[in-house]
Amino acid sequence: MKLLYKNILINALASLLIIFVGGVITYFFTVNKIQEEAEEHLMAEKVMVEKQLKQGVVPSNFEKNVGDSVIIKEISKLTGRKPFFTTIKEKEEYEEINEKLEEADNDIFDAKVIVFECASPDKDYEVTIIKSSDNDEELGENILTAVTISAILMIVAIVLVNTFIYRRIWAPFYRTLKQLKNFTLSSKEIIKLPHTNTAEFNQLNNAITLMAEKISLDYLALKEFTENASHEIQTPLAVINSKIEMCLQDKQLSPEQGKLLIEASYAVNSLVNLNKSLITLTKLDNNQVDLPSEVNISDKIYKRLNLFEEFIQEKDIDVNLKIDDSVTIKINAALAGILFDNLIKNAIKHNIDKGGKINIEVSKDYIKIANTGAEPKANTAKFFERFYKDGTQESLGLGLAIVKKICDIYGFIISYNYAEGLHVVTLNIEH
Repeated sequence: MKLLYKNILINALASLLIIFVGGVITYFFTVNKIQEEAEEHLMAEKVMVEKQLKQGVVPSNFEKNVGDSVIIKEISKLTGRKPFFTTIKEKEEYEEINEKLEEADNDIFDAKVIVFECASPDKDYEVTIIKSSDNDEELGENILTAVTISAILMIVAIVLVNTFIYRRIWAPFYRTLKQLKNFTLSSKEIIKLPHTNTAEFNQLNNAITLMAEKISLDYLALKEFTENASHEIQTPLAVINSKIEMCLQDKQLSPEQGKLLIEASYAVNSLVNLNKSLITLTKLDNNQVDLPSEVNISDKIYKRLNLFEEFIQEKDIDVNLKIDDSVTIKINAALAGILFDNLIKNAIKHNIDKGGKINIEVSKDYIKIANTGAEPKANTAKFFERFYKDGTQESLGLGLAIVKKICDIYGFIISYNYAEGLHVVTLNIEH
């Protein structure tokens, strides 16, 4: 999940929790306040009833103008009991106090009750004043509903506003990220990040700019060193190889000396090939690749087979071709040559000693090169790693690494498997 949406989600959940707690507190505070006001109202009516009873007003005068209902019972004498409040919830409770239930329509009946004793000039009374709290409860429920609706609207507003605000706040970060994605060392362009009104983003941009400049300088220094080293290495290797060839032409050379010189020549040629491969990989790693063009696959394969014809005949390899001559791929022509050079050379080198075969199949969807050979004992998933080799091979493992890198550059999917005595390398070229 993006940091933007994480912030919005956290803010929304925090706001929802705060609103919920606030709403619950408001609800109970309101209900409690309503109860207090109901008791105050009943106390006021109690004072008024006591006053009028002491003045000799008859109880029947209070039936219509005190509370929702008033019950005045004559008692033999005052007990000295203090006035008290109670609440009746069920209709049956109300029936026990008053048989008149015209106002009670439901089984649930909430009412606040005050009970007190009062003396008139000639009689003593127990007075019960009943005031329904249904309307007050409806008010509390309405308040809770209003709080709930407000909470929903507020959460929606928070999400929308935060989305808009955070997008604007984080816009410089995404611009910086976009520039970093497009930044390449080979372009030689100095990265320029925008100035923002946010101090943290400015600090980040300054740090990135300094880091990019340092990386660019280090890259240029390394690139220059690599080019110079490669160039300087090629000359002494060529001289050594030339001297070895001259020595091999000496008629006085003994068989033992000739064997040693041939081994030295082989080692020098290995160094030459290694140097070329490392230079190629360095260029591929740094995307120093010329523009692609439409390359006919069959032409490249036929030319490479002709190039390796001597080695194919020496190992008596049977080459079977199933090629669609119309298939083309968009690739740099030089890299296409390197790609098929390595694949075909790999199929020849790791074939059986005599009487093996190579199957090459080309269609608009894939290129498949298979060769006979012993079943691999090593981890085949590592065949495309640099310098990888299993215990039975002398290869430095750069050929397939170069092939994999070229495939990655152009979006080809390369895979390897061993089946029915064949090593099969498949390039999925469908776009």
